[in-house]
Amino acid sequence: RHTAKKLATDGNHLLVHGRKPDVGKELCQELLDRGALSATYFNADLNDLVEVERLAKEVTEHCKANARGQLDVLINNAGTFDPPLPAKSAQDVDQTFAVNVLAPFVLTRRLLPLVGASTDPCPRVITTSSISQSWSLPPMDELLDINNDAKSAHRAYSDSKLGDYLFTVQLAKILNAQKDEKLSRIKCLTMDPGTVNTKMLLAGWGACGIPVSRADNTYKLATEYGAKQESGSYHFGGGGGKCDDIEEFWSRLEECTGCTYDIDKDL
Repeated sequence: RHTAKKLATDGNHLLVHGRKPDVGKELCQELLDRGALSATYFNADLNDLVEVERLAKEVTEHCKANARGQLDVLINNAGTFDPPLPAKSAQDVDQTFAVNVLAPFVLTRRLLPLVGASTDPCPRVITTSSISQSWSLPPMDELLDINNDAKSAHRAYSDSKLGDYLFTVQLAKILNAQKDEKLSRIKCLTMDPGTVNTKMLLAGWGACGIPVSRADNTYKLATEYGAKQESGSYHFGGGGGKCDDIEEFWSRLEECTGCTYDIDKDL
């Protein structure tokens, strides 16, 4: 919300996502009151890839009808920590990894044509990682096995945040290699949002952070600061874990989601 409010004050067209329509409607009105040129709410449960696909379709249709088929900045910020047991997604994958990694993996792929069509000088995809990311991932069979018992809340979250970092690194590599400049110019950025006293932080770590009103890291990447950064880079805190085979990681994400990044074929 904080980032959306700051972007509203700058006079942007905003699309926001959530799971509570009443709250989303109220937020959109507040964004308009703060100066947004438009504010549209989309409802979807990112714990279900069918819902993610529907969300992507609705956003695409909206942008084609109202924004000349363009999306300047995509911010993948939704996340979960310590969901109730059995902590499985609609597709039976670990729920934390599904919401925090698989959902943005699919959503970004579906919305890439809109970002590529942007007339902004620096279109970008921003994905929230964390200073709490793991140093390395467990074996992929363990990470994506639908039969595994639930992990500890902190381990599941840390693995997912490393997944978000690796997603950004590999997406940047894929897009940088494209011959089509509308794709190769897209910047992929990730960051620690800051140790902020959100509901998630309070539940998992206690009140050890800054007020939400000072959490400007995402806003910085979405505006002038982010335009100057190298694609595939991580910002604002410790990070940069490793994966022994990032291409295998990517391939398994494609296999698990049924969503491929064969960009040359359809963009």
